[in-house]
Amino acid sequence: MPHIILEYSKSLEANANIPAALLAMHDTLAAQGVDKARIKTRGVAVEKAVVGDLGQNGQMMHVTLLLLEGRNILTRQQYGQALYDVLKPYAPEECSVTLEVREMVKDTYIL
Repeated sequence: MPHIILEYSKSLEANANIPAALLAMHDTLAAQGVDKARIKTRGVAVEKAVVGDLGQNGQMMHVTLLLLEGRNILTRQQYGQALYDVLKPYAPEECSVTLEVREMVKDTYIL
């Protein structure tokens, strides 16, 4: 049920190992105690983006971690920080790296 979604500038495909970054995040969340069989991890290349002062020449990676509601804030922060820490080395120095943890509502999440 957890989803890890990495949105990234398409231009990063030339100098960042996106498949390895996805696998590393997948394994990292599992190492935090989340059932690996239930994790869904994906990357979405963004063709066009405007990033900070670099405008259209900027590069970005943004992770959205979606979890079913019910985990406390400390656990959500721990998961998010672990994913951020494992992703950051895959990004070039000038790349903006951000992460957000969101909760999904159990009543509207369909398995």
